[in-house]
Amino acid sequence: MKEKRKWIYVSLIIILVLPILFFYNAFNGNPVSKWAAASVLNNYLQETYPNQEFNVDNGFYNFKIGGYSFDVNKIGSEDQHQYELNITGLFKPKVTYDEIYYANLDQPLIEKWQEEAAIELDEIFQDIKGIVHINIQLEVQKGSYSLDTNWNKDLQLEKPIYIDILMDASQLPKKELLVAEMKKMQSDLKSAGYTYDTVNINANLFDKDSKDDQGYLKYASFFTADQKISLRDIEEYNQ
Repeated sequence: MKEKRKWIYVSLIIILVLPILFFYNAFNGNPVSKWAAASVLNNYLQETYPNQEFNVDNGFYNFKIGGYSFDVNKIGSEDQHQYELNITGLFKPKVTYDEIYYANLDQPLIEKWQEEAAIELDEIFQDIKGIVHINIQLEVQKGSYSLDTNWNKDLQLEKPIYIDILMDASQLPKKELLVAEMKKMQSDLKSAGYTYDTVNINANLFDKDSKDDQGYLKYASFFTADQKISLRDIEEYNQ
């Protein structure tokens, strides 16, 4: 009987303690995961910026991201700005945000190429019905190219481009029609030799009497280069 009571008490303690540990870890982390995050960060800095040295603070558990945030500054640099880097992932922690990387993006060149790429895609998509606007997202680091370099799909970018397309849903009254246009887009991009991450589609209904030029979302979808596009990929919204 005493042995049975002992295990009952042990079970109750476990039941009471585990939730406390769980919630503590959710908001504060733990020494082991913090050590792992710091190790991942140091390796990342050495591999990504081999010609630079950094001071790294102790970091803290950021419950908003479910990982650790560290402030980093460059040793020997006049710029002593503190750059934030985040590490997330329980079993395979990795750097998921690097403020150093984003600070080194060549914004003037990015804006120039995004405009030029959108114009080029307008021409490539001449057979596509209902396109209102094309927006391109791309990234290139400072010093990679001069500002007078014109857009070319074969340029070496940090990541594949992301394409966002706004369409007029009044020209696509059925989801089947949108699927057909998306398949043509995918084919056009392949024929043009484009490498891209994702093409995001918003098909909106526009109210002529409204000042809101974005309209009202009717269909939303996206596709990748190798995806088999189907009706299941279309989300329909009723306003």
